[in-house]
Amino acid sequence: MPARVLCMSHGGLMNFSDLLSEEEDAEVAAEIAAARRAVADFAPDLVIKFGNDHNSGFSLRLMPAFLVALRARTLGDFGTTAKPLAVREDVARALVSHLHGAGVDVATSYDALFDHGIVMALDKLFDDAASVPLVPVFTNCGGDLRPPLWRSEALGRAIGAYLRDERPDLKVLFLGSGGLSHDPPLPTFVSAPPEVQRRMIEGTIWTEEALAVRTANVIAAGREHGRGEGSLQSLNPAWDGWLLGRFAEGDLAAIVRQSDAEVIAMGGRGGSEIRNWIAAFAAFDEYGRGLCRIEQRYYRALPSWITGFGLIHAAA
Repeated sequence: MPARVLCMSHGGLMNFSDLLSEEEDAEVAAEIAAARRAVADFAPDLVIKFGNDHNSGFSLRLMPAFLVALRARTLGDFGTTAKPLAVREDVARALVSHLHGAGVDVATSYDALFDHGIVMALDKLFDDAASVPLVPVFTNCGGDLRPPLWRSEALGRAIGAYLRDERPDLKVLFLGSGGLSHDPPLPTFVSAPPEVQRRMIEGTIWTEEALAVRTANVIAAGREHGRGEGSLQSLNPAWDGWLLGRFAEGDLAAIVRQSDAEVIAMGGRGGSEIRNWIAAFAAFDEYGRGLCRIEQRYYRALPSWITGFGLIHAAA
């Protein structure tokens, strides 16, 4: 069956279009709408959603490098969906068994709580994120001691091979999100004071008030960043463009040669979310044996969203 890959940014401020100029908002909305139409026309039987968390449902008490959710729900931060997700548990279980046999050790969860790092792209591309048949694949992109980029490629290739060989009956959309250059106002564990480290380890109880406070803080940071002020790292359109070019050409080798430190130096702390794009493109490349056609490619630096916003869509 045919497959598609679609990767896009998932910044928390994407539900706050008033932070953008009218021209920025109209342009980005048009690109997302085009991607949404393409996904609807494709009508996937299964979505493999590669994403991450922002110390919301996952904490440093126990942080897996990779995890496949067998059942999952979403937090609803930044105005995203807050519901149980329609995880294909049968596919997820079989996939985990295959990954273990292929030498990719993934954790599992029967009650994964995901934030916008999983659900924002689903909200933007589908009418009802909670009804999309999917398997969520989590990668530690923001926690301490992240896996190297080449492991994300290995994860993706193993997933693509399984679906190509064992589930050719399914039309599959490999959906990755995050980045590109992106430096959200989140603490770094090793440099955080003890009380912040303790919170990162223990996690947060997310009441409506706590979510509202975090949202307000990030909106304020976005406004400040949009004015060219504050301490957040500037967006890096040159690096973002280089990444989009490598993804479009299928040159994952060049991307995964970067170290974690190099990625953060070039793209900020949220630049590490390119792991989700790497895994999605690796899965797609393995599924289609390297044959693909770029359908859509878009980029715009959006400082008020603290995001180098990228989107790319390809068909096998």
